[in-house]
Amino acid sequence: MFKSSFIWLGLALCAGCASFNAPVADSSYRQVEASIPQWGAIVDLASGEQIPATRLLNELAAAQTVMVGEVHENPVHHLIEQWLAARLNEHRPQGAVVLEMLSSDQQRSVDEVKAWLAEGNQVRSKRLKHIMRWDQRWSWAQYGALVEALMHAPAPLLAGNISASQRSDLMNSPPADAAVLFANPAVAAQQRKQIVDMHCGQIDSARLDAMLAIQVARDQRMARVLDSAPAPRLLFAGTLHTLKSQGAPLYLKQGPTHAALKVLVMGEQGQPVTHQDADYLWLLPAHDATGTPLSGSAPSCGELSNTAGNGS
Repeated sequence: MFKSSFIWLGLALCAGCASFNAPVADSSYRQVEASIPQWGAIVDLASGEQIPATRLLNELAAAQTVMVGEVHENPVHHLIEQWLAARLNEHRPQGAVVLEMLSSDQQRSVDEVKAWLAEGNQVRSKRLKHIMRWDQRWSWAQYGALVEALMHAPAPLLAGNISASQRSDLMNSPPADAAVLFANPAVAAQQRKQIVDMHCGQIDSARLDAMLAIQVARDQRMARVLDSAPAPRLLFAGTLHTLKSQGAPLYLKQGPTHAALKVLVMGEQGQPVTHQDADYLWLLPAHDATGTPLSGSAPSCGELSNTAGNGS
């Protein structure tokens, strides 16, 4: 049992890591599906107790809203997301799935293609990417298998991100003080620091306010979509968007502490997560079985600044 007030990722990569035995890039979901429940360690953040994947599924299945936080460029996280979506649907029919990787201006295309696939039509992966107007800023190599599975599933697939035009407007005409857009000043200050650190301190005030405005607009959009979606609802998004202390949970109608909400963060080494941020933490190795750093592991601030447009 973990006694610390927060859990440092990497401290509990215990039983199950040995079954993480194939480079993810060379493995299809079906090849690794059976071993996913044994990967890493799952921690109940309220008690510090390590729990099995079966218990995690049971507790998530009982929630009306589930948010899952990922590191965008970690392929292991996307495999686990595919597994979670499939296993939760076995426990109870999914009401809707929301993706940060889909923008509001893509929703019509997604709905039309999903309806077409539901009629029994088939399409190759590269063609699916094209006809659903997939945003190239998100790597299809990373997300393709997950998105294909969700597009063929019966539950609606909903866009959790703001439109490209809204993002562009905020970048070109940022608010004078983005802090007023946030739920409270402390959250604004926290996210301001994160963005400054992400850019190694080299960011002007106008761009900083623009990025803060985009971040909070995304959080608010995700909350609105979840509030209006049929339950039970499942969101996949970057970790910061899912944290109860600063992300989309703050803007849900029922608030971040409501019992109907459960947050699972998939973590990497070196990132602190507390019970105030999430309900569960899935600790995973930051390297594959060959010892190679995964692409989403501990990027430098320069690397983060180059990819920050995708969200956190």
